[in-house]
Amino acid sequence: MAGNLLWNLALAISGFFLSLLLSLQNNSLDTSMIRAAFVFVCLYLLGYFFRWAFQFIKGEKTKLAVVNKDINDPLPINKDDVEEVQLSAQATEAVRQLLKED
Repeated sequence: MAGNLLWNLALAISGFFLSLLLSLQNNSLDTSMIRAAFVFVCLYLLGYFFRWAFQFIKGEKTKLAVVNKDINDPLPINKDDVEEVQLSAQATEAVRQLLKED
């Protein structure tokens, strides 16, 4: 994910204190604390969502670059790996044939 949990915590704490200070002017301490706690939770989750969204947007490009790099690199050939690939190809073909029959 983009950044770390300190971004979430900083956003939530700043929202908590801002909400507490603004709410104390018109409400009792109990009501202000409850509202500030609600703001803390909401901003923490909102920060988490935005970090996930930024990583999702950024991650698309990096995944494509990694995939392209892997395609160009030669793979070491192992006899067991070749047999597994052949078996999986046979199994795939058998499943396709079964699906075509329906």
